[in-house]
Amino acid sequence: MKIAKNTVVSVVYKLSDAQGNLIEESDEPMVYLHGGYDGTFPKIEEALDGHDAGFETELQLEPDEAFGDYDAELV
Repeated sequence: MKIAKNTVVSVVYKLSDAQGNLIEESDEPMVYLHGGYDGTFPKIEEALDGHDAGFETELQLEPDEAFGDYDAELV
């Protein structure tokens, strides 16, 4: 089945910083409803759209494509 609007998608991921240091690795898949429902970042949806189960890729998200710039006051 291809990933398309109204498809439930499970994603296993690793999150690294710009230097390649592992920040987080999923213990359980992240599950979201594909199709612009704010279940994940738009760049992730764009990368997965039209692909089959088992598809693997690497993405680089800029701060404005994710949570924004780091702010120590918010930590």
